[in-house]
Amino acid sequence: MKKAGTIFAAAAAMALAPLLCATAQPLGVGMSAGTDGIGADAMLKLSPLLVARGGVRYADFSIDREFDDIDYDADIGFTSGVVALDVHPFANGFRLSSGVYIGGRDIELRAAPASPVEIGDVVFTPEQVGVLNGRSEWNAAAPFIGVGFNNGAHALKRFGFQAMLGVAYIGDPEVSLDAEGGLLADDPLFQAQLAEEEAELEDDFDDFQVYPILNLGLTVRF
Repeated sequence: MKKAGTIFAAAAAMALAPLLCATAQPLGVGMSAGTDGIGADAMLKLSPLLVARGGVRYADFSIDREFDDIDYDADIGFTSGVVALDVHPFANGFRLSSGVYIGGRDIELRAAPASPVEIGDVVFTPEQVGVLNGRSEWNAAAPFIGVGFNNGAHALKRFGFQAMLGVAYIGDPEVSLDAEGGLLADDPLFQAQLAEEEAELEDDFDDFQVYPILNLGLTVRF
Protein backbone atom coordinates (compact mmCIF):
# COMPACT_ATOMS: atom_id res chain seq x y z
CA MET A 1 0.00 0.00 0.00
CA LYS A 2 2.86 2.38 0.79
CA LYS A 3 4.37 1.65 -2.63
CA ALA A 4 1.04 2.55 -4.24
CA GLY A 5 0.97 5.75 -2.21
CA THR A 6 4.41 6.69 -3.55
CA ILE A 7 3.20 6.14 -7.11
CA PHE A 8 0.14 8.32 -6.47
CA ALA A 9 2.34 11.02 -4.97
CA ALA A 10 4.63 11.00 -8.00
CA ALA A 11 1.58 11.23 -10.27
CA ALA A 12 0.31 14.25 -8.35
CA ALA A 13 3.67 15.97 -8.67
CA MET A 14 3.74 15.25 -12.41
CA ALA A 15 0.20 16.66 -12.75
CA LEU A 16 1.28 19.90 -11.10
CA ALA A 17 4.57 20.24 -13.03
CA PRO A 18 3.07 21.99 -16.09
CA LEU A 19 1.48 24.59 -13.81
CA LEU A 20 4.76 25.29 -12.05
CA CYS A 21 6.62 25.49 -15.35
CA ALA A 22 4.18 28.10 -16.63
CA THR A 23 6.41 30.74 -15.02
CA ALA A 24 10.18 31.02 -14.70
CA GLN A 25 10.01 29.60 -11.18
CA PRO A 26 7.39 28.80 -8.54
CA LEU A 27 6.33 31.44 -6.06
CA GLY A 28 7.94 29.48 -3.25
CA VAL A 29 8.00 26.37 -1.13
CA GLY A 30 6.53 25.43 2.21
CA MET A 31 7.35 22.87 4.88
CA SER A 32 4.76 21.68 7.39
CA ALA A 33 4.08 19.09 10.06
CA GLY A 34 0.80 17.99 11.61
CA THR A 35 -1.89 15.35 11.61
CA ASP A 36 -1.50 14.90 7.85
CA GLY A 37 2.18 14.10 8.30
CA ILE A 38 5.42 15.85 7.43
CA GLY A 39 5.04 17.70 4.16
CA ALA A 40 6.56 19.90 1.50
CA ASP A 41 4.68 22.05 -1.01
CA ALA A 42 5.46 24.12 -4.07
CA MET A 43 3.25 27.23 -4.40
CA LEU A 44 2.32 29.31 -7.42
CA LYS A 45 0.48 32.63 -7.13
CA LEU A 46 -2.17 32.73 -9.83
CA SER A 47 -3.63 36.09 -8.75
CA PRO A 48 -3.81 38.22 -5.59
CA LEU A 49 -6.67 35.96 -4.47
CA LEU A 50 -5.58 32.51 -5.68
CA VAL A 51 -2.58 30.31 -4.92
CA ALA A 52 -2.11 26.81 -6.33
CA ARG A 53 -0.22 24.24 -4.29
CA GLY A 54 1.14 20.78 -4.91
CA GLY A 55 3.30 18.58 -2.73
CA VAL A 56 3.74 15.43 -0.70
CA ARG A 57 2.89 14.20 2.81
CA TYR A 58 4.41 11.34 4.79
CA ALA A 59 3.54 9.84 8.18
CA ASP A 60 4.53 6.61 9.91
CA PHE A 61 3.91 6.09 13.63
CA SER A 62 2.67 3.50 16.13
CA ILE A 63 0.11 3.64 18.92
CA ASP A 64 -1.51 1.20 21.34
CA ARG A 65 -5.27 1.20 20.81
CA GLU A 66 -8.20 -0.91 21.97
CA PHE A 67 -10.69 -2.00 19.34
CA ASP A 68 -13.71 -4.07 20.37
CA ASP A 69 -12.13 -4.82 23.79
CA ILE A 70 -8.89 -6.15 22.30
CA ASP A 71 -5.60 -4.29 22.76
CA TYR A 72 -3.75 -3.84 19.47
CA ASP A 73 -0.40 -2.43 18.46
CA ALA A 74 -1.40 -0.17 15.56
CA ASP A 75 1.10 0.97 12.91
CA ILE A 76 -0.34 3.93 11.03
CA GLY A 77 1.19 5.10 7.80
CA PHE A 78 0.50 7.06 4.67
CA THR A 79 2.36 8.56 1.76
CA SER A 80 0.30 11.00 -0.25
CA GLY A 81 0.51 13.62 -2.89
CA VAL A 82 -1.59 16.74 -2.35
CA VAL A 83 -3.06 19.14 -4.88
CA ALA A 84 -4.86 22.22 -3.54
CA LEU A 85 -6.19 25.66 -4.34
CA ASP A 86 -6.00 28.37 -1.68
CA VAL A 87 -8.40 31.32 -1.86
CA HIS A 88 -7.19 34.50 -0.13
CA PRO A 89 -10.44 36.54 -0.08
CA PHE A 90 -8.81 39.60 1.49
CA ALA A 91 -5.57 39.41 -0.52
CA ASN A 92 -3.60 38.73 2.65
CA GLY A 93 -2.46 35.68 4.61
CA PHE A 94 -5.96 34.43 5.53
CA ARG A 95 -6.94 31.52 3.29
CA LEU A 96 -9.70 29.06 2.50
CA SER A 97 -8.33 25.80 1.10
CA SER A 98 -9.72 22.87 -0.84
CA GLY A 99 -8.02 20.00 -2.58
CA VAL A 100 -7.32 16.30 -2.47
CA TYR A 101 -4.80 13.94 -0.90
CA ILE A 102 -3.84 11.21 -3.37
CA GLY A 103 -2.20 8.09 -2.00
CA GLY A 104 -2.31 5.26 0.49
CA ARG A 105 -3.60 5.40 4.05
CA ASP A 106 -3.51 2.21 6.12
CA ILE A 107 -3.35 0.83 9.64
CA GLU A 108 -1.69 -2.49 10.44
CA LEU A 109 -2.87 -4.17 13.64
CA ARG A 110 -1.24 -6.83 15.79
CA ALA A 111 -2.49 -8.33 19.06
CA ALA A 112 -1.12 -11.19 21.15
CA PRO A 113 -3.72 -11.66 23.94
CA ALA A 114 -2.33 -12.54 27.37
CA SER A 115 -5.74 -13.41 28.79
CA PRO A 116 -9.01 -14.78 27.39
CA VAL A 117 -10.66 -12.48 24.83
CA GLU A 118 -14.04 -12.37 23.14
CA ILE A 119 -13.81 -12.79 19.39
CA GLY A 120 -17.15 -12.48 17.71
CA ASP A 121 -19.54 -13.90 20.33
CA VAL A 122 -17.22 -16.51 21.84
CA VAL A 123 -14.46 -16.23 24.45
CA PHE A 124 -11.17 -17.90 23.52
CA THR A 125 -7.95 -18.46 25.47
CA PRO A 126 -4.63 -16.93 24.34
CA GLU A 127 -3.41 -20.41 23.32
CA GLN A 128 -6.45 -20.90 21.10
CA VAL A 129 -6.14 -17.47 19.48
CA GLY A 130 -2.41 -17.10 18.91
CA VAL A 131 -1.60 -13.75 17.27
CA LEU A 132 -4.20 -11.55 15.57
CA ASN A 133 -3.09 -9.62 12.49
CA GLY A 134 -5.30 -6.98 10.92
CA ARG A 135 -5.14 -4.34 8.24
CA SER A 136 -7.38 -1.43 7.35
CA GLU A 137 -7.13 0.55 4.13
CA TRP A 138 -8.98 3.72 3.13
CA ASN A 139 -9.75 5.41 -0.19
CA ALA A 140 -6.79 6.39 -2.38
CA ALA A 141 -8.28 9.86 -2.92
CA ALA A 142 -9.33 11.96 0.08
CA PRO A 143 -10.85 15.40 -0.65
CA PHE A 144 -10.38 18.06 2.02
CA ILE A 145 -11.39 21.57 3.00
CA GLY A 146 -9.75 23.88 5.49
CA VAL A 147 -9.24 27.38 6.78
CA GLY A 148 -5.99 28.90 7.90
CA PHE A 149 -3.15 31.29 7.24
CA ASN A 150 -0.30 31.42 4.73
CA ASN A 151 1.47 34.71 4.12
CA GLY A 152 4.03 33.21 1.75
CA ALA A 153 2.29 34.83 -1.21
CA HIS A 154 1.57 38.21 0.38
CA ALA A 155 4.21 38.96 3.00
CA LEU A 156 6.88 41.57 2.28
CA LYS A 157 9.57 39.35 3.79
CA ARG A 158 11.07 36.26 2.19
CA PHE A 159 10.15 33.90 5.03
CA GLY A 160 6.57 33.34 6.10
CA PHE A 161 4.31 31.24 8.31
CA GLN A 162 1.50 28.83 7.47
CA ALA A 163 -1.19 26.96 9.38
CA MET A 164 -4.35 25.09 8.48
CA LEU A 165 -7.30 23.55 10.31
CA GLY A 166 -9.63 21.35 8.31
CA VAL A 167 -11.06 17.91 7.60
CA ALA A 168 -10.48 15.24 4.96
CA TYR A 169 -13.03 12.64 3.90
CA ILE A 170 -11.20 9.29 3.74
CA GLY A 171 -14.30 7.12 3.24
CA ASP A 172 -15.26 3.62 4.35
CA PRO A 173 -12.33 1.34 5.19
CA GLU A 174 -11.66 -2.18 4.00
CA VAL A 175 -10.63 -4.33 6.97
CA SER A 176 -9.03 -7.77 7.01
CA LEU A 177 -8.26 -9.88 10.08
CA ASP A 178 -6.60 -13.26 10.52
CA ALA A 179 -4.94 -15.32 13.26
CA GLU A 180 -1.76 -17.34 13.29
CA GLY A 181 -0.05 -19.71 15.69
CA GLY A 182 -3.13 -20.59 17.74
CA LEU A 183 -4.54 -24.02 18.51
CA LEU A 184 -7.75 -23.18 16.62
CA ALA A 185 -6.18 -21.49 13.60
CA ASP A 186 -7.93 -23.90 11.20
CA ASP A 187 -11.07 -24.52 13.25
CA PRO A 188 -14.28 -23.62 11.31
CA LEU A 189 -16.04 -22.24 14.42
CA PHE A 190 -13.08 -20.04 15.26
CA GLN A 191 -12.82 -18.81 11.65
CA ALA A 192 -16.53 -17.93 11.68
CA GLN A 193 -16.09 -15.90 14.86
CA LEU A 194 -12.99 -14.27 13.40
CA ALA A 195 -15.02 -13.16 10.38
CA GLU A 196 -17.60 -11.66 12.75
CA GLU A 197 -14.83 -9.86 14.62
CA GLU A 198 -13.55 -8.50 11.32
CA ALA A 199 -17.00 -7.06 10.58
CA GLU A 200 -17.13 -5.47 14.03
CA LEU A 201 -13.69 -3.92 13.47
CA GLU A 202 -14.92 -2.51 10.18
CA ASP A 203 -17.89 -0.95 11.99
CA ASP A 204 -15.51 0.61 14.54
CA PHE A 205 -13.34 2.03 11.78
CA ASP A 206 -16.39 3.57 10.09
CA ASP A 207 -16.12 6.26 12.79
CA PHE A 208 -12.91 7.47 11.12
CA GLN A 209 -14.42 8.42 7.76
CA VAL A 210 -13.61 12.08 8.49
CA TYR A 211 -10.00 12.77 9.40
CA PRO A 212 -9.00 16.00 11.21
CA ILE A 213 -6.25 18.15 9.71
CA LEU A 214 -4.08 20.49 11.75
CA ASN A 215 -0.68 21.53 10.49
CA LEU A 216 1.88 24.27 11.04
CA GLY A 217 4.89 25.27 8.99
CA LEU A 218 7.12 27.79 7.32
CA THR A 219 7.32 29.15 3.77
CA VAL A 220 10.14 30.56 1.67
CA ARG A 221 9.43 32.88 -1.27
CA PHE A 222 11.77 33.07 -4.23
